[in-house]
Amino acid sequence: MIAMFCLSALVNATLEVTVKGQIAEAAQSAVMANKSLKTSDEIQKFKQDVIAGMEESYGLHLPRLRRIIGQTFRIITLDLGLSQTDRTEYPERSREVRKILLQRLPHTLILFGSSTLISIVLGIALGTAMARKPGGLLDRGSSLAAMALYGTPTWWVATFMILFFVFWIPLFRVGALRSPVAPTGAFLQALDYLSYLALPLLTLVLVKVWSFAYLTRAMITVPLQEDYVMAAQAFAQSIMGDMLVEKAMSRPGLGRTLFSAISSNDVALYTGILALVTAVYCLSFMLLDIAYAWLDPRIGYGRE
Repeated sequence: MIAMFCLSALVNATLEVTVKGQIAEAAQSAVMANKSLKTSDEIQKFKQDVIAGMEESYGLHLPRLRRIIGQTFRIITLDLGLSQTDRTEYPERSREVRKILLQRLPHTLILFGSSTLISIVLGIALGTAMARKPGGLLDRGSSLAAMALYGTPTWWVATFMILFFVFWIPLFRVGALRSPVAPTGAFLQALDYLSYLALPLLTLVLVKVWSFAYLTRAMITVPLQEDYVMAAQAFAQSIMGDMLVEKAMSRPGLGRTLFSAISSNDVALYTGILALVTAVYCLSFMLLDIAYAWLDPRIGYGRE
């Protein structure tokens, strides 16, 4: 709730600047369209009346705290009105922000969940093997690979993967969720969907797996003071990494929608996306905290 309130305060400030600019332009247009205004006093009074009426219609006459509280409630319920630039997919083609987000969210969650799960499994196996012989060939080789990939921007890795696996060696397909003409049969449709999911999934696993590998290695070989920080960073990078890969590979998820909304200044749409991402962050950290205490017998809640 605190995170949503802070987000609402930031969004309210952005909206206020944007809306006031739009109101000023609309008031100036109304003045130019009204040919009955003769004196400067009449023009000024008419312009002030137009601005006051439009500010009241947008709720700008209310106290700032009340506006922020109302915005917080609207963000939580995703009651953010209509998008200026985006629509849901055919056949509905709705501009309602809630419907757009609920349509795109499953695609991002599928990519986020599957890449994280695979990275955890591979990371545990790799980290366990590294911990068996610290300083060995596998440990040093993994450290080198981790240094090369951990600090590399996800979008750059995604761009390189597209260049290599789509143009040089055309093994994968990107740019959509499925083929324009879907094959018949559930099995063939699933394979078609996976063919577009494969490259984003491979890219994210390649970037994520090192965090979980070193988390596992640290849990086995060194004290656990740093484990939670590493795991939290892994989850944080997972969410934003997924969204960056969606943008780079033109996958119709929240990531591409967010960048499109920002570039077109669609405040309602990117506010809803940020609210969903914030909720996923909070839920991820909560589940991580619970799982961490459940998996490690040395940590517990309510113990003396």
